[in-house]
Amino acid sequence: MKYSEVRGKDVIDVNGVKVGDVIDCIFNISESKIDLKHFVLGGGMVEELLESIGARPDIDPVANIADVDSITDKVYLKVDKDSLSKNIDPGIFGESDLNFGQLGKLKIVDADGLKIGNIIDFWFDTDSQMWLILGGGFFEEFLEKIHAQPDIDLLVPLQYIGEITKDKITLTKTKFQLESTCESEYDKQKKDLLAAKASTESQARLRLGPSSRMRPF
Repeated sequence: MKYSEVRGKDVIDVNGVKVGDVIDCIFNISESKIDLKHFVLGGGMVEELLESIGARPDIDPVANIADVDSITDKVYLKVDKDSLSKNIDPGIFGESDLNFGQLGKLKIVDADGLKIGNIIDFWFDTDSQMWLILGGGFFEEFLEKIHAQPDIDLLVPLQYIGEITKDKITLTKTKFQLESTCESEYDKQKKDLLAAKASTESQARLRLGPSSRMRPF
């Protein structure tokens, strides 16, 4: 499951009450690692429009990742809506935190010092481990649009992050090594998905928490 597939899903609290839908997420990037901290929740198109034109304050509830029970067709919480914090509360968005849009502006540089793209999405594998999905540079994106090459993005496990600065993320692997990692992961996920297909569970189910945060080796 990818973050782009989670974005827009209804968020349901422990009492079955809809709290909103996922409109953004907040990441902590301290110590050269990326941790998913919160989902930011919106209240629908009308409220978001009013906030965008300044007709109402841009104040949204946030759900801590530790309070997420599971994600299927909806995001289910382990807490009620009254216990949720707001995006303006102290400690929710710290100096070392970035939202998805801000994180996507950081250029990704491989171990050879070459820019290989930007973060365009996040992917959670069958073990709920989080990976970066990188889109290529301008030329690669142009080739993909005219179907001159396959629309294939790079997958980067979080332990391949070597350093994070204010304008870039430097990896410990080369682009060639990342491409090899993608091929290996594809084979693993194919086996896992085929096994899951044989089970009685028909919907993708994602659980987030401390186990989804991969640390550098």
